[in-house]
Amino acid sequence: MSKTVQVQHCAVQFLSSTNDQIGIRERNLQISTEAMKMKSWIETVKYILRSMEDGEITMCAYDTAWIALVPALNGSPEPQFPSSLQWLIDNQLQDGSWGDPHMFLIRDRIINTLACVLALQTWNTFTLGVNKGLIFLQTYLPKMNDEHDAHTPVGFEIVFPALMEDAKILGLDLPYEAEFLQKIHDEKALKMKRIPMKVLHEFPSTLLHSLEGLRDKIEWEKILKLQSKNGSFLFSPASTACALAQTSDANCLRYLNEITKKYDGGAPNVYPVDLFERLWTVDRIERLGIARYFESEITDSLEYVYRYWTNEGIGWARDSPVKDVDDTSMAFRLLRSHGFDVTAEAFNHFKQDDQFFCFFGQTKQTVTGMYNLYRAAQLLFPGESILEDAREFTKNFLEEKRAEKQLRDKWIIAKGLKEEVEYALKFPWYASQPRIATRMYINQYRVDDVWIGKALYRMPIVNNKTYIELAKADFNICQSMHRTELQGIISWYRESGLDELGLRQDEIIKSYFLSAVAIYEPDMAPARLAWAKSAVLMAAIRIFFSGGNGLAHHISQFLDAFTRWNGRVMRDSPNSAKRLFSCLFRTVNLFSVDGVVSQGRDISGDLRHAWERWLASEAEDLTDARDHEKLCTDAETVVLTAAFLGGETISSDLLSHPDFSSIMKVTNTVCSLLRRIATYKDEGCDSPSGTEEDDRLKRRADEGMGNLVRAVYRHQDSPVPIGVKRLCLIVAKSFYYAAHCNNEEVGNHVEMVLFQPVY
Repeated sequence: MSKTVQVQHCAVQFLSSTNDQIGIRERNLQISTEAMKMKSWIETVKYILRSMEDGEITMCAYDTAWIALVPALNGSPEPQFPSSLQWLIDNQLQDGSWGDPHMFLIRDRIINTLACVLALQTWNTFTLGVNKGLIFLQTYLPKMNDEHDAHTPVGFEIVFPALMEDAKILGLDLPYEAEFLQKIHDEKALKMKRIPMKVLHEFPSTLLHSLEGLRDKIEWEKILKLQSKNGSFLFSPASTACALAQTSDANCLRYLNEITKKYDGGAPNVYPVDLFERLWTVDRIERLGIARYFESEITDSLEYVYRYWTNEGIGWARDSPVKDVDDTSMAFRLLRSHGFDVTAEAFNHFKQDDQFFCFFGQTKQTVTGMYNLYRAAQLLFPGESILEDAREFTKNFLEEKRAEKQLRDKWIIAKGLKEEVEYALKFPWYASQPRIATRMYINQYRVDDVWIGKALYRMPIVNNKTYIELAKADFNICQSMHRTELQGIISWYRESGLDELGLRQDEIIKSYFLSAVAIYEPDMAPARLAWAKSAVLMAAIRIFFSGGNGLAHHISQFLDAFTRWNGRVMRDSPNSAKRLFSCLFRTVNLFSVDGVVSQGRDISGDLRHAWERWLASEAEDLTDARDHEKLCTDAETVVLTAAFLGGETISSDLLSHPDFSSIMKVTNTVCSLLRRIATYKDEGCDSPSGTEEDDRLKRRADEGMGNLVRAVYRHQDSPVPIGVKRLCLIVAKSFYYAAHCNNEEVGNHVEMVLFQPVY
């Protein structure tokens, strides 16, 4: 189906739906109900964001068991943490196992249950529970290798063999000599070969998170120098508990006392997770399209993260001695896009030879780590070669995983991950539009995502039902407003007689759509409508200038009338041209009136000058050769018109400032290239010089986008308001989207964003 047919289908559906009064009343009633709930949801989310501390995370039986195993430091024959032992007794599941009660993964249940049985047997308590746990282990240990490796708990190959050795010492009836256990011992040997014990004692590594699996090989006095500031070993309660049992270290004790007091004897599988929680929560809220309700809270979260940013990146918790590419990528992208000064050199620490990894010593990449690196790399500035390498590597990696149907991850079980990655590959950040991305992410977001650490865990603040309820209600309310605006635009188009020039209604819908998916917020309605109407007028004027009615003297009269701001000059022009001029005249005047309210000054001269420049450019002789090198000012005209009505204060002096001229030149340049690419695509052909020239245009457009990204996000003082800079990028990304998408995609997006509510 062609783009025209696709959009015409949406137009027909829209017009027919506006006649369905019963449906409209029902939909309006639903929207009214959602709107009433939104205030409560917004307050709930604000409270959540303002209350974030060290990270809200579910309890982990495995780590709690290791704490329960610690003997009393005063030498008495009892546990140091009796509340942890009681937690184990209170939290055994019906089938005799321990673990996540809502998801059954064999290896997760085995590692949790084995640790709990060992702790209870060590203190000779809860015999009934121990026996039930042993029956579970005897049943499921032989089935362990039936499960896909992607769902293996972190460090399983290190800690599981050690637990089995302890079980054997205690005389527990388990299959110690089974063949399926040999594979796990082989995996442990391979990992230890990559990070030898000498390195373990000298440099922070991920093995600090699993010391309990290496306790017989560790020189504990040496390892203490790698302890984190909060007394833990890489924020692992289990690893720290093992260290406490071996060393009686006061800092380990302080860390574990804090946890067991906070969680009534229980322990999460990692603590704290303060950076991770803030980053992933902000990311979710932004992608769901509801960030504008929480601007101050988001700023507070990112300022908190920025305090712990280093040129080597960050980890999931503050002051982490081990950095990872996943958290570093998420932090880099969010911080840079919010104007914080971050350097790309952090990613050098995750590159080995020509590949990127999540941690030092890894031999395999993970989907989510590479996915977030791919997202971060797209915010590169010109000259940041490390991000160029990262973008190329991660794109290839993700495409290979998609082709192999392997878009699953070792860190998270997320039902929407496959669709997330596929969307990111299909629509890179330059081409991705906020409202389309939000509509897709609403479908992909799940409140029941499960992360994989040394055991399964959940992040209730990262995945929260209130976010998705608010996002759906907000999307539907915005969509209802957009449909009303679209109806007004269509009425304006008809009343102005623009259809007489040959401008089709589907083009009107597309023009409005491009503005609505870019700046969708209700308070941006004046800017959005100004953008849409400007685009419609430009399309109509192009038809007039290039069509049969666009004779040279008629075009000259049109320009003269605009310069004099007097339509009477067009006395012998066709009626269609007169109506076109009248529409332009009235619309620019209305923009000027609205601009007085927005700017507090008369902007009519500035607006007319921008339009006069654009008209003069369009009226030049359109030979093929000239058109190929033409620098059009469509983008500048749209940016200025929308910016004047969008709330940013723009003085007349700013319009002549070198910084303003510079960013406008970059914007015009990249949008001119993108418009040419889109024109060739609409006409169903490559550029006149062939595919090689087409590729050259795309490379130049990408270079231009990089320059624009730097102009917008580079940390520097400039008189150009940040809102105007961002609008330049927003408009350029809209041009990129139009050049990037095929006909079917545009039609699908129009229907999805403007006509299909979310439920």
